Amino acid sequence: MMKRYEDRLVKSLAEKLKNRFDKVYTNKKPSASEKIRKYLKQKLGYVPILQPEIDILLEKSGKLIGIEAKLFRGEITYSLPYYEGLGQAIALHKYGFDYAALYIFFLPNTNINSMNRYGAEIWTFMRNDLRLPLDFTYFHVSEKGNDYEFNVMQYTQRQRGIKLLSIDDPNFVITFKHPNPIKDNPLPSVIRQAIEKWLGNEL
Repeated sequence: MMKRYEDRLVKSLAEKLKNRFDKVYTNKKPSASEKIRKYLKQKLGYVPILQPEIDILLEKSGKLIGIEAKLFRGEITYSLPYYEGLGQAIALHKYGFDYAALYIFFLPNTNINSMNRYGAEIWTFMRNDLRLPLDFTYFHVSEKGNDYEFNVMQYTQRQRGIKLLSIDDPNFVITFKHPNPIKDNPLPSVIRQAIEKWLGNEL
């Protein structure tokens, strides 16, 4: 049930991003493509592990951005790992994308203090503590008729944040600031070639 809800949010957000990017893809699974596996086998002599699934893939001016999306529903408890999705987002670097990002969705019934504590803590851990080459955004999501509104949250300190503009607002600029440090390495380069050919129906 939670996965289906997460998928709906992913598709809704992707729809809102279409006017800002050249192409937007959702729920792409390279490991399920026999054509990709065959291409990689031919180029590398083996098929590398092709995980995770790519929740959102953005393309603009030849740049590719892979996004891992996670939904946190209801009250956040201490039993919920605050690093949920972080490993999957990091693993997107292996695909040779220009940027990789982690997006987290918090639903309306999430206490605002818990949401800020959780979202800002992840931000601090990633940016200030580890300085990971990974973009991160957390959203407060509200239902808007049959659709959803995504309000971008902004870290202010380790366990505090503020609500910014809706992602629909034309004044909100989407940027990616942390390039993939292994993009041009041999393995990521070949995997990216395979994915680009797959998306362009060249395989």
